[in-house]
Amino acid sequence: MNILVISHTYIASINRDKWKVLAQLYPQINLKVLVPTVWQDVLFKLEADDLDKDNLKNCEFLPLDTFKGGNEVLYGYYPIKFIKLLKSFKPYLIHVEQGDNAFSYFQSILFSKLFCKKTKFTFFTWINWKPKKSWKYKFFWQFVESFNLRNSNGAFVGNEDAKNILKEKYFKKPILVLPQLGVDTNFFVPKSKEQNKTIGFVGRLVREKGIFDLVDAFSQIIFDHPEWKLKFLGGGNHAEDFKKYIAQKNLENKITICNSVDHFQVKDFIQSVDFLVLPSFDTNLWREQFGHVIIEAMSCKVSVIGSDAGEIPNVIADAGLIFEQRDIKGLAGCLKILIEDKNLREKLAEKGYERVKKFYSHEAIAKRTYEFWCEVLKS
Repeated sequence: MNILVISHTYIASINRDKWKVLAQLYPQINLKVLVPTVWQDVLFKLEADDLDKDNLKNCEFLPLDTFKGGNEVLYGYYPIKFIKLLKSFKPYLIHVEQGDNAFSYFQSILFSKLFCKKTKFTFFTWINWKPKKSWKYKFFWQFVESFNLRNSNGAFVGNEDAKNILKEKYFKKPILVLPQLGVDTNFFVPKSKEQNKTIGFVGRLVREKGIFDLVDAFSQIIFDHPEWKLKFLGGGNHAEDFKKYIAQKNLENKITICNSVDHFQVKDFIQSVDFLVLPSFDTNLWREQFGHVIIEAMSCKVSVIGSDAGEIPNVIADAGLIFEQRDIKGLAGCLKILIEDKNLREKLAEKGYERVKKFYSHEAIAKRTYEFWCEVLKS
């Protein structure tokens, strides 16, 4: 069974484990994962120069030159080499993780219709809000999106809202709600530790992540619990304003901001806190698509608190505390509960750990991905 996966996500080595695990679990699959040679993001420039070390007998990571690299919607692969790959590999299925309106998905379908007529197609999307569409979009990209959806045989979506949006577009093919990436439960592991009396946050330092709300809530409970501290890990557009806000609250000796670190070091931060908070809130232009740090914390047996924004409550379920977004008093109440009840922290940490193993480990993601592909290929 030849499967071609296309996504810029796997230019980063840490993300490739998803496909390596799937290939090891299902040796009957012959998997090729196509990534751009170079990806210029807003913050980083990534180069696909270390692919060989991750190749397996039935899983190969391939770099190919692109145009418009760095833009998930606009980028595509230069046709000659791309067509050559399609003709030689003859994929049973092409899976593109760039959204339903991506040009790379459009060209994958178009070229396959010409050279691999029996190929089927699935895509992945996170989009859980309705962006405003310009006349340029309606003139050209609406056609691309419609073409892609019409020729798709199934879809993976990262959250329930994305599923509902696809249905509103009259997409009637099978849809599976599944995050793009799981968590490596052999890396994000529980660590025996003494109570550090520390609350943690990991993510971008921007308002919609609820960081100012978390400081406000923390300020309400700190006088009753002066031994507790709050630590933030991350950077972002509002970092300087955030530091000033903490100073205005006279909480510099209680709140620490740590600079962004390599993803491998995030584990150390998570293991050092007693519980983790993700207090995001919805805006007109953004909703929390998943909250990956939640499952990383759960995998480390660190209990979690999350708002009801976006996909957060669906990820946490009954394995943590959930409060209404922007409700400072409600968030303060959740902080107080976990500070004062160590037994509840440990109980929720255990439930979170079991939930991750069942739904969000690399093995769980691989199993559900394979089963969905089989369903699509049989249809």
